[in-house]
Amino acid sequence: MWAAAALLLLLLLLLLPLARRCRRGVARLEPAGRAVLVTGCDSGFGHLLALRLHRLGFTVFAGCLCPGGDGARRLQREAAAGTGRLRVLRLDVTRARDVREAKEMVLSHLPERGRIVFMSSIIAYFTLGNGIYSMTKAAIEKFCDALRLEMKKFGVQVCIIQPGNYARSTKIQPPVSAEEIWSELSEEEKAVYNKEYVQERANFFNSILSEGSTNGNEVVDAMVDALTSPAPKARYMVAKLKEKALVLVCALFPTVVMDSVLSYALSKVKLA
Repeated sequence: MWAAAALLLLLLLLLLPLARRCRRGVARLEPAGRAVLVTGCDSGFGHLLALRLHRLGFTVFAGCLCPGGDGARRLQREAAAGTGRLRVLRLDVTRARDVREAKEMVLSHLPERGRIVFMSSIIAYFTLGNGIYSMTKAAIEKFCDALRLEMKKFGVQVCIIQPGNYARSTKIQPPVSAEEIWSELSEEEKAVYNKEYVQERANFFNSILSEGSTNGNEVVDAMVDALTSPAPKARYMVAKLKEKALVLVCALFPTVVMDSVLSYALSKVKLA
């Protein structure tokens, strides 16, 4: 069984360069006459992507949580000299009314057959104590897998972007204060988790945040390729080599091995 698996892996590795060469040889889709709806444009990757697509010549509907906020106003200023068209709209994806209104606005501009690109994360494969975030990304992965297969018959392509640590580029998470965390714990929780443990975890997460890449355009490049390539990949993993290696180890090694490694990395403080 292992010999067959190794042979299959070798065959895939040999075919990968050929597949990449074939993708590069086909003309990309032209922006003229095409429109894109982007969510989360107040900041982060959504902001960067909306601006990039606008400058490429796409019509961009930039969904912002706060259309009158600093992020939306900055986006409009940055897009003022572009060649495309950009329109900011209110879009809180948790509010059905906002979603309905956004749908009505863009239906007349988007083609019947298009593409859907979701933002996931390598955190979908493992968790470093941020269980809720990991859970949401893992759910997105499986939803996209199901949607990609369902939409294929309609000519709609579904892609997933999987960034590594770009915390310094997107400012998605500010540094964590141990004192603030401790003050928000209930008395019952304080009886379980001591201050030393909370401080250690805060230091751990702050260390990860400080190591994040500042080049968010690497992720935007992948998103643009997913939107414009004639043969987009189902998944785009944009991460450092050590992050990709961790994903590979998570996929290949027994769970008990990864549990031991990650639990050791997370905390060395003993709880009462």
